[in-house]
Amino acid sequence: MLRITREGGLALWTVDRPHRRNAMDWATMETFARAVEEACADPTLRVVILTGAEGAFLSGADLYELSSYRTEADGRRLSTLMGEALRRMETAPWISIAAINGPARGGGAEVALACDLRVMAEDADLAFVQITWALPPGWGGGQRLRRRVGLGRAMELLLTARRIGASEALQLGLVERIAPAGQALAVARALAEEILQWDAEAVRAVKALLREGEEMPYEAALAAERERFARLWAAPAHWAAKARFLNRRSM
Repeated sequence: MLRITREGGLALWTVDRPHRRNAMDWATMETFARAVEEACADPTLRVVILTGAEGAFLSGADLYELSSYRTEADGRRLSTLMGEALRRMETAPWISIAAINGPARGGGAEVALACDLRVMAEDADLAFVQITWALPPGWGGGQRLRRRVGLGRAMELLLTARRIGASEALQLGLVERIAPAGQALAVARALAEEILQWDAEAVRAVKALLREGEEMPYEAALAAERERFARLWAAPAHWAAKARFLNRRSM
């Protein structure tokens, strides 16, 4: 199941299937995809923290529960359901933070890479174990990994299925912050509060220009960035922030 709690502009999504190391069955994946769509329609939502229950992050799809789904059509349904949900999350107007509180394996590592930011407990690990099931990544994780670490390193990680500890994950650029053991969610919350202090439109603009820059030609991305700057320059929030700054300087 997926538990969802809300605190103002912050939502916490917890995959709660500890008996399967938080591997997702069909019902959980469908709930996750629906939650993404509903969140994208909520203009008051600003940050989503995604984590797992009881000391594990996510283990991807529950291959035991899915063992009776053997056709190519079944595989396509699985990859499409989660692949499209994760792509939607990338383009969502809110910021997603993965609180990697324990092992993130297979599809769980793919979910983490689709988030905007990642906080990883010092005793957690990531592993792209799909190859051990005679599979490649199916939720977009292969392409996201290549973009982050380059072709050769992505090839090595996908073809060895080795575990990546927190220090190496930080060095490779797979996570942005390391938390003490048991504190990934607390550090993710603190990061969310840092983001929530800023103007919502400005935060959305930063995410959009960075995400779109991955897809657009360089000159087009530069032009889009300038356009967003000009639009928000004229916004009341910018001038209110400037007035606060000038008032502090004059005191």
